[in-house]
Parts: sequence; structure tokens; C-alpha cells
Amino acid sequence: MNNRMQLSHYLLLIGLVLSTITSAQTNTFKDYKVIYNQGFSKEKSTNDFSFSDASKWLISKNGKTGKSLKCLGAGDYNSMHEGPTVVAVLNDFELSDFVIEMDVVQNGKDFSLLDFCIFFGIKDTEHYCYAQVASKADKKSHNVFMVDGDKPKRVGSVNEKGVIWKMKEWQRIRMERTSADKMVKVYFNDELVLQCADDTFDAGHIGFGSTNSALKIDNLKISAVSFETRSKTFFKSSN
Repeated sequence: MNNRMQLSHYLLLIGLVLSTITSAQTNTFKDYKVIYNQGFSKEKSTNDFSFSDASKWLISKNGKTGKSLKCLGAGDYNSMHEGPTVVAVLNDFELSDFVIEMDVVQNGKDFSLLDFCIFFGIKDTEHYCYAQVASKADKKSHNVFMVDGDKPKRVGSVNEKGVIWKMKEWQRIRMERTSADKMVKVYFNDELVLQCADDTFDAGHIGFGSTNSALKIDNLKISAVSFETRSKTFFKSSN
């Protein structure tokens, strides 16, 4: 077999693998419906969220498409735990299985640790989980964590590397949570970068935030098969 035929067979194999993966993802989420879609085009869109430090969040004129939600960086939120310091929680939805997608851009200082966190299973400020997509991977960064009245506990194994956050360039983030297999998967520009399973993951509210990064969020979309509508205030001085 000559080199051209080998290359052709190799490309065909890659195409079949990608097709299989895409088909599996489509089948898994075929019954999911969009339950929340937010482009942050209006100032009042912030009313949908509870903020740990409302002074750190505002509507920016410059988004990926129109306006966006801007986070100014580390806030004044200090609990007894280590972890993210600025948090936004979507008020009205309690979810178990869901897909959350959004565009995120780092537009602050280029710290040694740039990160973005997606929170899920939020019961209150002492009990929640979060997936941290970070530029550095170690025992405390770039993983899925659980807070159960104590410091964040790493749920997944230590990753070999973090992601490359290109400053002032929009990146696409997608997180999938499926209770049937207790799985959490996070994609960074369609590349699977975090994955873990744990029996203790439970239903709850969802949100996003960071440890100290200044960033913007746009084109937020949440899909699910079912959900509970339960409005809840998580922070005493939220808004």
C-alpha cells in the first residue's frame, strides 16, 4: 500500500471515529430543550442572577455578539473555604441533567492562573460543586471540585495540563452533566478537557464565576429534559 492510500485510509478512519462520537452525543441529548437563553442585551438581564459581589458584575457594550456580562475580577466573597471568590448563580432553575454552553473571554491581567468556573448542584453557599477550566493543572486547579461544608475536594484525577486561554479571544465552553452515569464533561472549543464521575453529585442550582480572573460571558444557553423552578437567594447582599 503506497503512502497516498495509507493517508486516505487514515483520514477515513478519523472521519468515522468523529462521526461516531458526534452521533453518540446527538442521541444522548436529543430530548433536551433550551430552557434558558441569554445574550445579556439588556441591563435587567442581571436580575436573573444572585451575585456574591454585585459590584463586580455589569453589562458591557462589547460582547462577542452585541453586549455581554462582564466580571471585573476577584470579589469580596470570603467564606470559610478556599476556592472561587466571585460567583453568579442563576436564580430560578434547579437541575440534575443539563448542558450549559457559553462564550467566555479573558480580558483582564494575564495571571499565572487564569480560570473560569461552572457551578452545579448548588444547595447553599456551603454545599456545591464546580468545574474549573484553568490554565494550570495541579492538585488544586483545573478539575471538578466539591464543597461540602469544608475546603474544596478534588473529585477527578490530576490532569497533565490546563488549557490555553488566549487573552482577549473568545473561547467556547460546554459542560454536560448526566445523572444516569454520574458523569460531568467539560469541553473547551469542542475539545474534552475535564471528565469525571461521582455518585455524590446531586441536583441543584447552577452558575459560574472565577478565582481572580476578569472576564466576559456571552451567548449563554442551558438545555435540559426537565427542571424544577425554584427561586432562591444565595447571598445576603446579592444585588
